[in-house]
Amino acid sequence: MAGVTPFEIGLVLWAEGTADATLTYLTGFGLHALQLGVPPSMDCEASLEPWKAALPQYGVTATSAVCCYEGEDYADIERVHATVGFTVEKYRAERIERTKQIAKFADGLGIRAVSCHIGFIPEDRTAKLYEEMRDLTRVLCDACAAYSQNFVLETGQESAKVLLRFIADVERPNLKVNFDPANMVLYGSGDPVEALVLLKDHVLSVHCKDGLPPAPGTGLGKEVALGDGKVDFPAFLAQLKQIGYQGQLTIEREEPDAATKTADVRTAISRLNTWKSETSL
Repeated sequence: MAGVTPFEIGLVLWAEGTADATLTYLTGFGLHALQLGVPPSMDCEASLEPWKAALPQYGVTATSAVCCYEGEDYADIERVHATVGFTVEKYRAERIERTKQIAKFADGLGIRAVSCHIGFIPEDRTAKLYEEMRDLTRVLCDACAAYSQNFVLETGQESAKVLLRFIADVERPNLKVNFDPANMVLYGSGDPVEALVLLKDHVLSVHCKDGLPPAPGTGLGKEVALGDGKVDFPAFLAQLKQIGYQGQLTIEREEPDAATKTADVRTAISRLNTWKSETSL
């Protein structure tokens, strides 16, 4: 497989169809960089060989495997708290095991990063939940380290200061950050560019996604097409350049209508290319 060049535009895609169908969709945009979303329905063992054959056939580089888990629900802030990641004890054992399966699958594809939302990290580092999240993150980091992989936290559900302190407390060199500026907006957890400066030493990858902040009393904002929300992408890209970022620009668009999603991805590619040109990337 060809490598990924700095600031190359890529896409997050969930492998809900065949490898051929997924990669045909990706390359139809002229893209060859992928963050591969692994849905709960995927049989990792049975899917390995088809994906292993398809990636080089299409000239695609998969830079990370993205975990999501059975029962997660992002419909509103209450359901995010109650279902996403590892904050609820009843989900932990099953999801830790699933993450290990995905890490093994990713290793078979030569992927050296496994990412997910682990759930809200409490601000109080003496809280029982904080300590539980710290300890299980160590378990996940160690599981990935066995495959020479980084374990990567998606930003947004806590402030950059809380996440920075949490990374220090976990004490694992392979704990990294997938920086999603839109999530900072969607969860009302801080200014994305300021957060990027704080987390710069830990950022392995980024998402290019946009959003609007929460309406009063809702707790959760709305994702919109790239450039139509509150993320200042020219400033974000300039800051990525300033911190010496060398990874890809991965578009994420979680839109249920297929035609709208495709149109929004094309818009995102066009706008990113314009902003890259203006930023001399």
